[in-house]
Amino acid sequence: MSPVVRAQRGAILVEFAVVALALYLLLGALLSFGTMIQAAQVAQDVARLAARELALTPLPAAITFEAALADTRDRIFDPNQLVVDLDAVSATGFELDQVFAAMPLVNRALRPVFVFDVIGTRRVLRFPGAVLASPEPTAFNAGLTVGVPLVVSRLDQGGEIVRWLPVVEEIRPDPNDPSTGSFSAAATGSDRGMVALRINIPATAAALAEYDAPATWPPGPNAGQPHRVGPVSSEPGSIPPYGSLAGGVPASAGPGPIAGELGLGELGALGQPVRPFRRVFLGQAFFRREAFQ
Repeated sequence: MSPVVRAQRGAILVEFAVVALALYLLLGALLSFGTMIQAAQVAQDVARLAARELALTPLPAAITFEAALADTRDRIFDPNQLVVDLDAVSATGFELDQVFAAMPLVNRALRPVFVFDVIGTRRVLRFPGAVLASPEPTAFNAGLTVGVPLVVSRLDQGGEIVRWLPVVEEIRPDPNDPSTGSFSAAATGSDRGMVALRINIPATAAALAEYDAPATWPPGPNAGQPHRVGPVSSEPGSIPPYGSLAGGVPASAGPGPIAGELGLGELGALGQPVRPFRRVFLGQAFFRREAFQ
């Protein structure tokens, strides 16, 4: 082979490497943001569904939002049905569609954002977020449920502080005081008898890393400085609304973007474990209550 031919072949390899890098970055961004757009759309659709169903369900006028969710758990939303044990479904001979068809309406509508994971030795489909021990193990949830951790601050040496959110929550001035909400006719707010809720859905990028917010403006270059994996702690006074961090939940053996502590994910960057880009998307809906007991 002549030197000219060898040089041409080498040039083609270099050109391919440059073009492929840009192509893979574009493809990763497309897939990651496409998944997040889907999560945002599902959150809005599910919020409208949940608000409409609660508005049309006959409930006591003075009932709180949390009590209303508990009373309609078998029909609207059950926090104990956010994990589906695929091995258990296969062992019983049921179809996956049959399992979801038996779920409450909101759980069923959340199916498009469920992710595949391996918890211990169990293959599961689950809502994205932190895998928790369920206080009510069933035949199909593998004794697990899911919580939504919202990152409120990042530590300089790696790691995060999170606040726990419910999947379905009432929009109110004081999240810890049900009387400030609008659902109950006995509430202190001006818009009593109104269903005002949000749906929280976490979504994680499979190919994009998370970077810390700039400390100065204009920001300096941050190339090669993604946020590192580190210990995760809860904000003081914040606990999962349903489920528990205790109970010896096995670590996720599934895909890296949904694995790691509290499901915050882990990606590799130049041999260093870093957090993937992650957001909690919410959908909001408002309906006037139309039926009372």
